Amino acid sequence: MNQILAEIPPQDYPYVLGAVIVAALTGFYFFMHHWKRLRIIEDTPTAKLRSAHQGYVELEGKGQFIDDRPIYAPLSNHPCLWYRSEIAQQETFTERGRTQTRWNVVYTNTSDHRFRLTDGVSSCYVDPDHAEINGIEKLVWYGNSEWPTRTQILESQSIVHAMTNNYRYSEWLILPGQPLYILGQFSTWSAATQKSMRDVMINVINDWKKDQAALRDRFDSNKDGNIDQQEWEVARSAAHAAAQQIHDELALEPDTSIMAKPNNPSRPFIISMYPQALLARKYRRSGYAALAACILSICAAAWLVHAHG
Repeated sequence: MNQILAEIPPQDYPYVLGAVIVAALTGFYFFMHHWKRLRIIEDTPTAKLRSAHQGYVELEGKGQFIDDRPIYAPLSNHPCLWYRSEIAQQETFTERGRTQTRWNVVYTNTSDHRFRLTDGVSSCYVDPDHAEINGIEKLVWYGNSEWPTRTQILESQSIVHAMTNNYRYSEWLILPGQPLYILGQFSTWSAATQKSMRDVMINVINDWKKDQAALRDRFDSNKDGNIDQQEWEVARSAAHAAAQQIHDELALEPDTSIMAKPNNPSRPFIISMYPQALLARKYRRSGYAALAACILSICAAAWLVHAHG
């Protein structure tokens, strides 16, 4: 240890100590981040879709397209439920007399399309916006054009292909039919409760007002070219009757349920292709690794302070 200390120039001590302290704080942050998710996953009971309560729940099922309408990933052109796409360009540069290469990201795109989750009996929509995605399929391939010319690839290429190509295409996918674990905010609403009779009536009147000629032809009973107060009351009564019919039809539509990001920012929104038990082990291992890094960094900081006097 003293030999390591001797190799550190005195003027670099504050920077080295600062870096070690930052490493300790980062390790502690990630320990808390992973441990919190582990506790929530283990403490939240898995609900069935048909009996899930309104609020923060965890569900298991399989992903499906909405109305059999696939989403196509922009790079691979694979039909999928969700994608994250990235194009990186290889750049060669010289630093301290050494020639090096690095990948610069030139394009990113993340899906915000909804899909369905079904457990074989019931189903709900899933809004993946701002979700933490775990265990997704990843495809990586290479080429010499800014946009990939090969599509519908079935497997990733090895890093060897990077030696002869300037562009790297990466795509993370959730595919239809894959088992999913989702932890988020579950809510159900009906079309009739989302729109009051008053709102529906206002929409009806506004639609009628768009065609003034038809409005006058229907309600201008004295044909003076204007709709007076008495005629307008007749129009309002007709609008109320039309709105009542629309509202009754909305009441017949089935309720809609959706899983989405919770309003409470302290609650994570997780979509995972890992089974629940495997996801919990993943967070436990990551938490222990972060805690170990934190403890080692604290020990290193204490040793630096003690050795530096």
